[in-house]
Amino acid sequence: MFPWADLISLIIRGTLDVVLDVNFWLILALVGYQYWQMQKSQRQMFGVYKYSLTKQILLAGVYGLIGGITGSFLLAIVGVTLNQLGLNYIWPVALALMLINMRFLCFAYAGGLVALANVIFGWPEVNVPQVLSLVAVLHITESLLIAISGSYSAMPMIVKKQDGRLVGAFSLQNFWPLPLVILVAVAMPSGTISADVMKMPEWWPLLTIVQESPIGSSLLYVMAPVVAALGYTDMAIASLPQQRRWHSALHLAGYSILLLVLALLSAKYVWLQVFAAILSPLGHELLIQMDNRREMEVPPRFVPPSYGLMVLDTVGDSPAANLFKPGDIIINVAGLPINSRYDLAAAISQATEEFSIAFERAGKEIRKNSKFKQGERRLGVILVPEGDELFYVEMITNRYGLIDWLKDKFRKR
Repeated sequence: MFPWADLISLIIRGTLDVVLDVNFWLILALVGYQYWQMQKSQRQMFGVYKYSLTKQILLAGVYGLIGGITGSFLLAIVGVTLNQLGLNYIWPVALALMLINMRFLCFAYAGGLVALANVIFGWPEVNVPQVLSLVAVLHITESLLIAISGSYSAMPMIVKKQDGRLVGAFSLQNFWPLPLVILVAVAMPSGTISADVMKMPEWWPLLTIVQESPIGSSLLYVMAPVVAALGYTDMAIASLPQQRRWHSALHLAGYSILLLVLALLSAKYVWLQVFAAILSPLGHELLIQMDNRREMEVPPRFVPPSYGLMVLDTVGDSPAANLFKPGDIIINVAGLPINSRYDLAAAISQATEEFSIAFERAGKEIRKNSKFKQGERRLGVILVPEGDELFYVEMITNRYGLIDWLKDKFRKR
């Protein structure tokens, strides 16, 4: 019988220990810096930001812990070990790819290329199924975190499209510090193995390690702490933020499960290793390109309507936060019709402390009562851009990394 409870308890204790590691807090500090930069952009565009920095950092840490426990459990079930992963090869390749494009800083690309080099040239010495299983499990974990992280990271933006239009959008960015515990196979003298070692069933691990133990010793699996990080960056222009997030999570999960199945099968059927190694980078890139094309080719969702004012987002702790969702169209406030920002400002200034609001959601008119917070007279809505805004984000087809940055510097000189 598989010791599910004992394994989960061991993993939870291990990941909580990793949380106390200084490296975990360094990564969490970098995550906080990223969210702080995003808040600066929002303040420039709208004069306000929706979520507090403390809340974002706290949620990143909590979700990162959930991801660390989930990822560690899956890695343990599969039997991924640090012994033959070749991280000393994968990391330099990942950093080199980052010079071409920042989004290539991903194990799907680096791990796939290292695995493919091993299949074709026999070097570097890595266990291909182990490497690709690591890539698959990390992306399964990422897909879970994308799905459950909610809307706290959906940041309203004003985006300038390639045709010159300014449209409303949401920058979907998450960063999670990941406290992991990963198996390490250690050769121990047979007579020194303690009786309280966790007994595993015969079928475990799914991936057996290709390593012979010295005579008179046996391989013992122990848990080693590892601090990692995951990130998710996307843009919702034609979709609602949660729709875009769910689509991304679902597609990434499908890719990851397929890669994991191929990686496990390739341990038995060696000829599958080349297909699994190719799927790792090319499948990931195809997924990104298809999702982006689907989002960009559909007309933008957050543009001024023919009547009323469309809500892009709301400010936290405001009357609007309990009323509106992105895409709602405000048509009446305090009995006054709304067709411009000036109409809205006039209605807010004339409204009593308690007032009525009429708006449309998915073609259906909704009427509700609201009231201003004591001592304030603001609704707290962020409206879609009208086209004359001074601060915006410009969409660029190819976003390159350090190489492009250096070229720009030399051109300026």
